[in-house]
Amino acid sequence: MGAAGMAAALAMLLLQLLLHLLGAAAAEADNEAAALLAFKRASVAADLNGALADWREANSTSGSPCAWAGVTCAYGRVRELNLSGMALDGRLRLDALLALPALQSLDLRGNNFRGNLAAHNATQPPGTPSPCALVHVDLSSNALNGTLPREFLKSCTGLQSLNLSRNTLSGGGFPFPPSLRTLDMSRNMLSDAGLLNYSLTGCHGIQYLNLSANQFTGGLQEFVRCSQVSVLDLSGNLMSGTLPGKLLTTAPANLTHLSIAGNNISGDISRYDFGGCTNLTVLDWSYNRLSGVGLPLSLANCRRLETLDMSGNKLLSGTIPVFLGGFQQLKQLALSGTNFTGEIPDELSLLCRTLVELDLSSNQLTGSLPASFSKCRSLKVLDLGNNQLSGDFVVTVISKISSLRVLRLPFNNITGTNPLPALAAECPLLEVIDLGSNVLDGEIMPDLCSSLPSLRRLILPNNYLNGTVPPSLSNCSNLESIDLSFNLLHGQIPPQVLFLPKLIDLVMWANNLSGEIPDKLCSNSTTLETLVISYNNFTGGIPPSITRCVNLIWVSLAGNNLIGSVPSGFGNLQKLAILQLHKNSLSGPVPAEVGSCSNLIWLDLNSNNFSGAIPPQLAAQAGLITGGIVSGKQFAFLRNEAGNICPGAGVLFEFLDIRPERLAQFPAVHSCASTRIYTGMTVYTFNKNGSMIFLDLSYNSFTGTIPASLGNMTYLNVLNLGHNDLTGAIPDAFTGLKDSSLHFQHPALKTTLASVASP
Repeated sequence: MGAAGMAAALAMLLLQLLLHLLGAAAAEADNEAAALLAFKRASVAADLNGALADWREANSTSGSPCAWAGVTCAYGRVRELNLSGMALDGRLRLDALLALPALQSLDLRGNNFRGNLAAHNATQPPGTPSPCALVHVDLSSNALNGTLPREFLKSCTGLQSLNLSRNTLSGGGFPFPPSLRTLDMSRNMLSDAGLLNYSLTGCHGIQYLNLSANQFTGGLQEFVRCSQVSVLDLSGNLMSGTLPGKLLTTAPANLTHLSIAGNNISGDISRYDFGGCTNLTVLDWSYNRLSGVGLPLSLANCRRLETLDMSGNKLLSGTIPVFLGGFQQLKQLALSGTNFTGEIPDELSLLCRTLVELDLSSNQLTGSLPASFSKCRSLKVLDLGNNQLSGDFVVTVISKISSLRVLRLPFNNITGTNPLPALAAECPLLEVIDLGSNVLDGEIMPDLCSSLPSLRRLILPNNYLNGTVPPSLSNCSNLESIDLSFNLLHGQIPPQVLFLPKLIDLVMWANNLSGEIPDKLCSNSTTLETLVISYNNFTGGIPPSITRCVNLIWVSLAGNNLIGSVPSGFGNLQKLAILQLHKNSLSGPVPAEVGSCSNLIWLDLNSNNFSGAIPPQLAAQAGLITGGIVSGKQFAFLRNEAGNICPGAGVLFEFLDIRPERLAQFPAVHSCASTRIYTGMTVYTFNKNGSMIFLDLSYNSFTGTIPASLGNMTYLNVLNLGHNDLTGAIPDAFTGLKDSSLHFQHPALKTTLASVASP
C-alpha cells in the first residue's frame, strides 16, 4: 500500500475513533440528563418559581444538560449542581444524583425538601459503573426529618464536607465516610446518644464538628487519643454533669475552637488545668453552671485566644483576673453575669491593641473605667451595663475611644449632665447608645444627628432628662429605636421624627409630653412595630394614620387625655398583639374589626366612655393566634389586688431599662390601695390555636348582654367587664374560663355559673 493509501486508511481510522468518542460522549450526556430528570421527577413535587423549567425531555435530546439551571459542567460532564434557594418542594431522593460519575458538589440548601432519608437510603442504584464522586454536600435549611440511614453516603469515598444543619433530624448517619473532614448538623432535633458518642470518642477524620442547638443530653466526654477535631461546637444542647477534668489536657494539639455554651455543665474551675491549649483561639463556656472564685491561672496558657466567653456562669465570683491582660491576640472578652466584684483592673487595658468587644455587664463592679482604656483604638462594642459604676468616665475615657460603635451602660450610678455632647464630638461611628437607668439630667442636644449619622438606637429611659424632643432627630436617617421613657421631657412629639424611614420603636411613656399626637404615623415607611407613649398629657384623638402602620405589635396610648372614637382600619393591623387605650376619654362603640387582629392577646380599654354593645367579634381571633410575636419583650405588670374598688385589673408596662424602684414611685402604682408589681419577659403558653389572654372593658358605658363568643377565648386569664350597664345572664360558655380572673360587677347581671363569683 502506498503512502497515500496508508494516509487515507489512517484518516478513516481517526474518523471512526472520533465518531465513537462523540457517540460515547453523547450517550454519557444522555445518561446524565436522564439522571437529573429522574431526580426531578422523584424529588420535586412543586416548583413555584419555575426554577427548573428548562429541565425537560425535549432539551435532553439535543445533548448535554450543561445549560440547565443550576448545572455546572467541566469537560462536558456535570461537575456541580446548585439548586439553593429555589423554593423547591418535595420528598428528597438522592439515588439518581449519586449515579452522576463526575458530580463533586451538591448544594440543595434553602428549599423545602422533606422526608426521612432512611426510608429509601441514599445509596447508588445497582449497577452504577463508577463510585459516587461527591466531595461537598449541603442539604441545610430544608425540612428533612427522622433518623439518617446508617453509614449515610458511604459510597461517596471522597466526601469531605457534609452540611445537614437547620433541619429536624433526630439522629443516625454514623459512621460517616472516612474521608469526611467537615460535619455540620447544628439546629436539628438530634438526641441520639450513639451519634454523640461516635462524634466525640470515635476514631474518625472529622476536623470540623458542629452539633450545636440540638437536644443532646448526658455528660461531656474527654477527647480520645485518635481525635483530629480542631473545631468542636456543642453549644445550645441539654448536656449536664461535671466538666471533665482532662478535657483540655487530652485535646488534640490542633484544637482551635471549643464551645459548650448554653448547657447545664457544672464544676469548680478555680484550679482547672487548661493544659497546653497553645492553639486554642475560641473558648466559649458561657451559660453553664460552672463555679469557683475567679478564673484559673492555667487559662493563661491559652495565649493565642481571640475569643473568651465565660458569661452567664452565675456561680463564679471574685475579681476580674489581671492575667487576662496578657492575651496579646484577644479580640472578644465576655464575662457578663459572673458575679465578679471590685474594680475593673487597669491591666485589662493591655488588651487595647487587639480588643474589639468587651462585655463586663451584669456583675457587681464598682468604681469607673480606668483612664488607660482611652488608648483602645480597635474597640467597637463596650457593654458595662448592670453594675455599680460611677464617676465621669463616659466623658473622660469612653468618649476618647473613636472606634466605638456600640455603647451599653444601663443600670449604673452615672450622674450629672448627660454625656451625649462628648460622645457625639469624639465617637462619630456610634450606632447604639444605651444610658438607661442612670441619674443623668440635662437636655438632649439638638444637633446630635449631625455628628452621629450612623446612630440606630438611642436608649435613654429612666433618667431625669428635661427639655423637649429635638425635631432634628429626624436627621438620623438610620435611627430604628428611640426610648426616652420615664424622664421629665415636655412639649410635643415633633412630626418630623415620625418620618424616619427605618423607625421600629418609638417609646416615650411617663413624661410630660402634650399636644396632639401628629397624624403623620407611617407616612414615610411602615416599619413601626412599637408605639408606647402612654402616661403623658396628649390631647385630641387617635390619629387615623395609625392604621397605616401594618407592622405594629405593641400600641399603648393609655393614661392621656384622648377623646373621640377609635378610627376605623384597626383590622389592618394583623400583627397587633397589645393594644392599650385605657384611662382616656374615648367614646363611641368599639370597632368590631379589632377582634379580627389575628395576633391580639392583650386588649385594655378600661376607664373610658365607650358605649353600645360589646361586639361578639372581639373573640374572632380565638383559636387563630400562634405564639411568638411578642416573645422576649421585657415587661412589668402592675396588678390591681384591691378588686373592683379600683379601675382596671392591672396595667402592662414596657419595661426595658427601667428600675423597679423607680416604677414603684409612679403615680399609677398608688392609684389603688393594694397593688403588686411583677416583672419579667413575655413567653407564650401556646404554640397555636391561641386566644386573647387579657380583656379589660371595665369602667365604661357598655350596654346589652355579654356575648357568649367571649367564652371561646380559652386562654383568657383576665376578663373584666365590671362597672358597665350590662344586663342578662352570664353565658354558659364561660364555664371554660373558670380558672380566669373574672369581674362582672353590676346589679343587673345574673351569675348563673357556680364557678364564677362576682366580687
